[in-house]
Amino acid sequence: MRRWLLLAGLLLAAGCNQTIVESYDAVPGARVDSAYVKRGVNFSRYKRLLPVPLEIYFYEGLGTPAPSDIDRVRQIFRDAFMTKIGDDYEIVNKPGPDVLNVRASLVDLELSEVPDDLPIKGRAASLVAAGQLTFFMELADSQNGEVLARAADREKSPAAITGPATQRDWARTEVAADRWAQLFREFLDANLGR
Repeated sequence: MRRWLLLAGLLLAAGCNQTIVESYDAVPGARVDSAYVKRGVNFSRYKRLLPVPLEIYFYEGLGTPAPSDIDRVRQIFRDAFMTKIGDDYEIVNKPGPDVLNVRASLVDLELSEVPDDLPIKGRAASLVAAGQLTFFMELADSQNGEVLARAADREKSPAAITGPATQRDWARTEVAADRWAQLFREFLDANLGR
């Protein structure tokens, strides 16, 4: 199985010597499958965004994507998010007091089943499904790394796997990326200071 990259760090940070309990509240009425915000956080102090390149997890085996397909998925997501953000929010490459770190991961099982040895557990595991894309986003303070919010969502209206899939539905990937980019833009407009 391919290395989890960022997703393992986001979801399985259990190997620490010290236990830190953070209080996160579920977001009522969230338009994604799972959304949690750190208790008492105020996003209005953030005005600029520091994105981390999209990490993609896929199961090696049936449906393993070609490197060019992985690059294409990244480009689809980048284009969708940059189009929605437009020139309204400055994108930076260095931390700062008003900079929000944006980290996203995609679990790409569009062409494969959920593996038995999937290392995601708990609520996150319930969101990962065969034949689907699942999107995870984490927002953190860019200076101290404090995680302020996490969200996860499965694509809506997926095509069911009916047998070995051999070709990606690029239009479906574009629709999913556009939806998540629109939701992120709405979050920014409702919460960030400008």
